[in-house]
Amino acid sequence: MFIEPAIISILIAKIRGGRFKALERVELNGWYLLIFSALIQVALSVVKKITTPWGDIILSNYFIYFIIITYGLIIISVLLNIRKRYMKVFLIGILLNFIVIIGNGGQMPVSLEGFKGINTENILPDREFDIKHTAVNKDTKFVYLADIILIPKPYPLAKILSIGDIFLMLGTFLFFQDEMIYIKRKKYPKYLKL
Repeated sequence: MFIEPAIISILIAKIRGGRFKALERVELNGWYLLIFSALIQVALSVVKKITTPWGDIILSNYFIYFIIITYGLIIISVLLNIRKRYMKVFLIGILLNFIVIIGNGGQMPVSLEGFKGINTENILPDREFDIKHTAVNKDTKFVYLADIILIPKPYPLAKILSIGDIFLMLGTFLFFQDEMIYIKRKKYPKYLKL
């Protein structure tokens, strides 16, 4: 999801005189919260794969609370850096995804028809298919915020996106624009330039 906006943004930033060296000066408050959030989600995935009685209890009774905690950590980290314009865009995307995920038991609903459009070799059944995603059905809440926007083949990186994902992609684009040309705006010494 982030590959295309990152590559496009880096190319544009370079054309605008941006420098990779500037990325070394990126300062993000609360970055460790993002790592902790990611570790929690990885742990949940591992627990699901192990398939133990205690693991089933955790996933059945406490899964949504772990999701709330992980998103809470991400939101706090973003708010600590909210002066950066790309963080404002990230916050919109995160909140939109958070709304639909919490509204659907901690999982992001995905259009199965859309999934068939990007993965014809492995069509998923109409049921929950992993720890973070579930199929869109008649009971799905906030469907318009779910993964229903299809970017199909022959696009080489076919995918299904949500509205929140689009904001996250825009935030990724703005990140490289803002941070790579930061060195140019501040007029750092020439030895920092690549």
